[in-house]
Amino acid sequence: KALYLRAYSIWSLHRYEQAPPAYAALLKEFPKSKFSRIARIREAGAYLFSGQAHKALPRLQALEIDYPDRPEMYARELAYSLSRCGKQKEALAFMNRIETEMLLAKKDRLLPRIKHHFDMVRMVDKPLKEFKVKDHRSGMEISPKALKGKVVLVDFWATWCRPCIAELPRIKAAHEELSKAGFEILGVSLDNDKARLDRMIAGKEMNWLHHYDGKKWKNELAVEFGIHSVPANLLVDQKGIVRAVNLRGKEIVNLAKPLLNQ
Repeated sequence: KALYLRAYSIWSLHRYEQAPPAYAALLKEFPKSKFSRIARIREAGAYLFSGQAHKALPRLQALEIDYPDRPEMYARELAYSLSRCGKQKEALAFMNRIETEMLLAKKDRLLPRIKHHFDMVRMVDKPLKEFKVKDHRSGMEISPKALKGKVVLVDFWATWCRPCIAELPRIKAAHEELSKAGFEILGVSLDNDKARLDRMIAGKEMNWLHHYDGKKWKNELAVEFGIHSVPANLLVDQKGIVRAVNLRGKEIVNLAKPLLNQ
C-alpha cells in the first residue's frame, strides 16, 4: 500500500516523468498484487504523458494481450502511443477494431469517452479544420490560412482546469524557446469569466494568440473540434496538417523542432 500510495501521489501531482520508476518499484516488489493492473496502466500512461511513447507502447501492447476483453482500460493510451510512434495506420486499424468489439460486447455506454480520444487521433495527418475567429486581445482574425507558414499548437484549456495549469509552464517554455523560429500557440479558453481569464493571461505572461467566447464547453472551436475534456491540443505543421494530438511536457518541443526545420 505504501508503494502504491507513493506512486499514486506522484501521478496525482502530474509529475509524469517521475511516476514510471515509482510504479515499476511497486510492480517489481509485488507483481501480482491487487494494485498490479492499475500500476501497469499508469506506468505506461506516465511514459506517454512525459513524451516517451516508445516506452509506453510495448507496455500497453502487453496489457492488450493480458486483458483482451477489457480495452476500456488501455485503448485510449494505446491509440495515442501507436500514432505518436509513427504507426498511424496501425492506430486507425486498432481504433476501428476496438469500436466494433465494444459494440458487439454491449459496452456501448463506455464507448463515447474513448471515441472522443479516438476521434482526436484520427485528425493526425489531415488538414486542420477550417475556422475563422478573432484574437481575444487584438481582434486580429485567426484562421488556418492565416497560420500557414508557422508550426502551431492549438491548445484547448481553461483557468479552472488543474491539469491545464500544471502543463502551462511547459507550454510557456516551448513558446519562449521556439517562437522566434516560427512557432505559434493558439490558446482556446473554455472559460466564461473574462476577468479571470485576462488576469491569468497577464499574470502568467501568456504572450500568444487566444480565443475566448465565454461559452465554456460550447466554445465554437471546442464544438468544431469535438473537444469534451481538457487539456487537449493539436500540433499543426507549416502546411496546415495536423501532425500530433494531445502532447504533454517536453514532447511539444521535441516534435515541434523538426517541423520548424522542414
